Amino acid sequence: MTAGALLAGVFPPDIAVAWSRVSDAPPALFPEEAALLANAVEKRRREFAHGRACARRALATHGSAAVPLLVGPMREPLWPHGFVGSITHDRELCVAVAARGDNYAGVGVDIEPDEPLTPSVAARIWSPAEASKALALGIVPDASAAKLVFAAKEAVYKCQFPVTRTYIGFHGVSVALAAGSFTAALTAPVPPLPAGFCFTGAWRRAQGELFAAVWLAKS
Repeated sequence: MTAGALLAGVFPPDIAVAWSRVSDAPPALFPEEAALLANAVEKRRREFAHGRACARRALATHGSAAVPLLVGPMREPLWPHGFVGSITHDRELCVAVAARGDNYAGVGVDIEPDEPLTPSVAARIWSPAEASKALALGIVPDASAAKLVFAAKEAVYKCQFPVTRTYIGFHGVSVALAAGSFTAALTAPVPPLPAGFCFTGAWRRAQGELFAAVWLAKS
């Protein structure tokens, strides 16, 4: 599997992206990173190592030196000063993006297996209005729609976090899908962002994967 169909043409040219297969041998970690995984199972160690390696490759595109990427109080990756970024993985692929903080307030990505959610889980992900609109569009099979909205909301959460430092739940943002893109509006204020603040993102569906990405450019 390659990530070309998922990632090609998604990002502006000043956002760097790197990916790897999770099944490949895990890259080496810095000692400080390895210490975070002292009690982790092998699966977690592999995913973490691929995520950090992809993030360093994306950062290197911007000229950043390879440094340990540790974990913040809400389990978020700690990016080098002057950069924002995001990491995601599923069973198959790991993707990381990085951008200069002078140009972007945040970026967010999420990758998910293109598999249906159970009705009970889907109901926790989207509102009846979101579900009705997404299913009516018919741009993805009904079985994929809830999972795509899930990925979009995960990407939005990661994008907004550097700005708000706040967790927002699935019903804290309302997603409207379109062909290859989506908008997502906050349903309540998340200071400093007001209610109704709108994010614009892109999505792709290929090779059994769903991918969503959001970036917030500085004006």
